[in-house]
Amino acid sequence: MERSGATIAFDYFKQKLLKSGENNSDEIIGEFDRVRRIFEYIEDGDLWRWKLENSKAFSSGLKDLNLEFNVQLNPSLFDQLLSLNLESVISQGMGSLSAKQKLIDDALDQSYEIVLAGGAFGRCLAVNADSVSELRSELGHQLATKSRNLKLRGIGAIVYRVPELENDEMLKISLRSVDSEDTTPISQEFGGGGHRNASSFMINSAEFEHWKVDKSAAF
Repeated sequence: MERSGATIAFDYFKQKLLKSGENNSDEIIGEFDRVRRIFEYIEDGDLWRWKLENSKAFSSGLKDLNLEFNVQLNPSLFDQLLSLNLESVISQGMGSLSAKQKLIDDALDQSYEIVLAGGAFGRCLAVNADSVSELRSELGHQLATKSRNLKLRGIGAIVYRVPELENDEMLKISLRSVDSEDTTPISQEFGGGGHRNASSFMINSAEFEHWKVDKSAAF
């Protein structure tokens, strides 16, 4: 995968604006060009490349802003994105990155082995993440790397409850993978979905208990 939806959408709407021929299009195009680098940083994180300078700090800073990306819930999203300053976001992220890594390290220390779907999809590591679910992408990637290094599948299972469901019996399993490991067959088996390196599904907590190799790893 060479590009993510971030720059694809950016280029698509820029072209639409150019074709519209509006009187103030030059001014708006200037704003588009100014923030394109920000979308390149978003893509760098989406594709898990981390090739751009301070890319992880940018990703951390962007999360700290807690933007609502659903435009139906946040009609001012476009203006908020245009107002972002790359250096400011990176600076914000620099301050929070080490604190987040400490939380991730603590979670990794509590990881345990599971048999995916009772063994149908092999074994990997999982962590309980109710308190750090917002870090699931970075945590999941590091967990998948740890799982691979232990000769299990290169998949990390981030396990947490979704408060909005108001059902403590249901768990959300967010899967992240490294290399060519494909998480989608697992998630689709349970009615979920996503893409190769990131997918998720819901499962009853009682059923998930049967996946644990060490039954003392209580949720």
